[in-house]
Order: sequence, then structure tokens, then C-alpha cells
Amino acid sequence: MHKISQFIEEKVAPVATRLSSQKYLKALQSTFLFLIPFFTIGSFALVLISPPMDYTTMDPGFLCSFMRGWQAFADYTGPVLEYVFNVTMPLMSLYVAVGISYNLCKEYKMNTMMPILVTMSTFVISASMNVDRTLSFVAFDATGLFTAIFVGITSFELYRVLVEKKIGRINLEGSGVPPALADSIGNLVPVAIVVILTAFLNNLLLSFAHINLPQVITMLMTPLVSAVDNVWGIIILALIVMVFWWFGIHDSVITSALDPFFYSNLGANAAAFAAGTAAVALPHVVTAPFWWNFMAIGGSGATLGLAFLALTSKSKQLRTIGKLSFIPSLFNINEPLIFGLPLMYNPIMMIPFIIVMPLNGLITYLAMSSGLVARTFAYASWNMFSPIAALIDTMDFKAVLLIIFLIVVDILIYLPFFKAFEKEKIAEEGK
Repeated sequence: MHKISQFIEEKVAPVATRLSSQKYLKALQSTFLFLIPFFTIGSFALVLISPPMDYTTMDPGFLCSFMRGWQAFADYTGPVLEYVFNVTMPLMSLYVAVGISYNLCKEYKMNTMMPILVTMSTFVISASMNVDRTLSFVAFDATGLFTAIFVGITSFELYRVLVEKKIGRINLEGSGVPPALADSIGNLVPVAIVVILTAFLNNLLLSFAHINLPQVITMLMTPLVSAVDNVWGIIILALIVMVFWWFGIHDSVITSALDPFFYSNLGANAAAFAAGTAAVALPHVVTAPFWWNFMAIGGSGATLGLAFLALTSKSKQLRTIGKLSFIPSLFNINEPLIFGLPLMYNPIMMIPFIIVMPLNGLITYLAMSSGLVARTFAYASWNMFSPIAALIDTMDFKAVLLIIFLIVVDILIYLPFFKAFEKEKIAEEGK
């Protein structure tokens, strides 16, 4: 154990630290965090206009009346809420391109307006050009997400270099022109270079390969998406995340890099559900809500069950930690527990802390892939109480039962290790 710990501290931790501070990864992570309200609003809009049961096929009773009322509400609000959905989730890639540019502007301390407009225009060119030279906006949804990331970063960096090197700079300073106009006209040439070059390269791709950039990137990324969206991929990723966490390396080092895969899958599921696909037959199992609402129940390490054990502990110290951490754990915030118990570098709690979350992923994956529980197509947010979030994410009451079952399993796995740790604490308190 000492050699493993030394290797992690000396070799892995410095790399992880550099990775977590990498500007593109930080920009991507911040972008998805900023967009959570849009995803949540769009998800709720889709849920509200999609009653999970057809009241016309149900026996008379309370549930039938409830579904009839829901359907009436959906019929009345449908035109508005459907529009709300259509300008949130289906425009995910456009928002991501803008968000990346904005966050990179903050990183480089640049004025934001012109780089954002440049990035947005280059993404629109890349995502909307078709072989027949007509415009199509289908790649503005999750299918164009990796295109948005690629184009957002490359077009921003090209524009930044041109501006910093003052290539084509038109100097209007001291001529009485308003500063905003002087900056705009001054960067006319860099803007023109980036936009025209983007259009030219995309036209070459369409002319010779007869496919557009989103199709190319989708082909290249399909193996990686498939590697994430399977049971072994999710188990291995969860194990890596939790091993890192035990050594004090925050889970965002891994999960922020996974966000494009998670949200791409979520967007595809939302689009399929909106088009009429049954929730048990959606194209992807592993999504952002799959990870945060079904696997990380209470936070990374699935620590809600552990927080309950601490709350009811015979040890005064552990019970105090339980009182401080239980309410935050209901909303997937478990830092008080991780640092207060502590869980990091705790040899007694190491095994359950590392294996519980992968086990939740395995059970949930099997339940969803088999059709026993509906797959996720909405996202209630990462910090909503898991049973409620699961119901919103899937519109399947069986998902709530699955969450309860997982919490019980988590408690049973943590219990023997917690009791051993509790015994040590009680002995210390008795001295």
C-alpha cells in the first residue's frame, strides 16, 4: 500500500493537477456547468408535455384522472413548452461553442464579444453546410457536440493568434472613432480570415469527401462513445475516479473530460424521446444523470448511505460528522463527509469507498439495458435528491425503487467497514 500511495503521490498526482488546470478542459467544464440551467429547463419542459401513461387505456380511478389532467395540461401548454424545449436541448452544440469561447476569453483576459461571434459563426458554417449546399441545423443538437468543441477551440485560437500578432490590424486609435467601433474595425481582417478559411475548408471537405464536418467527427468519435457507453467502460471509469478520490485527487479530473460524452448521449436520448421513442428503447444508457443521479447517490462514492450510518453512529465524533454531512449528502454534496470522516487515506474505508459507485453503475446499467427500468432522457440536475431526480430523468416509478434498492445495497456494503472504524473511534473517545 505504501508503494502504491507513493507512486500516486509522486507520479499520478502531479499529472492530475496539471490536467485539472489545463485551459481547454477548464473551459469545457465551466461551459457545461453554465449550461445546466438550460438543460434542466429543457428537461422539465419535455417531461411536462410527455405524460408517461395514456389515460385512454387505463381503468377508471385516481391514476386515470391524474393522467387525464396531465394530458389536458400538456395539450394546453404544449405549444409554449415544446418551444422552450426546442431552444434548449436541441441547440446544445451551439451553446457549447459559445461557452467555450467565453471561458477561453476569461482565461486569456480578452474582450468577449468579438471572439464569441467569431466562434459562433464558424460553428454555424461547419455544422450547417450540406453536400447539396443547402443549410441544415440538425447538427446543432447533441450530434454536433464534438464539432462544437473542436471548432470552438480551433477558431478561437486562430483568431487570438491573429489579434495578438496584429496581423491585418487596422489602427484607428486617435482618429476620434468610438473605442468599440475602433476595436471592431481594427479586427476586421482577423475575423475575415477565420470565417472565410472555415467556409473554404468545409467546402473542400464537402466537395471531395461528400460529407460535412459533424459527420466526420461523429465517425471518429463513435469508438470512444461506444467505449464509454457500456458496462465495462462505466465500471473501469468509476473505479479510476474513486481510486483518485481516495488519494485526494478530485473526481472532476476525470468527469470533466467525460462531460462531452455524457451530454452528447443525453441529448441524443432527449431527441429520440421527443420524436416518440419509448424510454426503455432510447439509444444510450450512460448519460450525465446516469452518473450523477444513479451512480453517485449522495456524491462521488455513493456516500448517502454512509452519511446515514454516521448520523446514527454510537461514536460522538462520527455522529457529529453525520449531522453536518447528512443534509448536504441528500443533494449530492459530500465534501463534509469525505474530509470530515475522513474517507481520503482511510485504509478501513478504502474498499467500500472505491467499489460502491462502480457497483451502482453495474446494477443500473443492467436494469436499464435490459428494459427493466427506463433510460434517462431528462436531467433534473446533479444536486437534486436522487429518488426525485431519478423519477424526473426517466419518468419511470421503477427508477425510484431502483434508487432505494441501491441506497440499501450501499449501506450494507459500507456497514461492516464503518462498524470497524466506529469501534476505533469509540475506543479513542473512551481514553
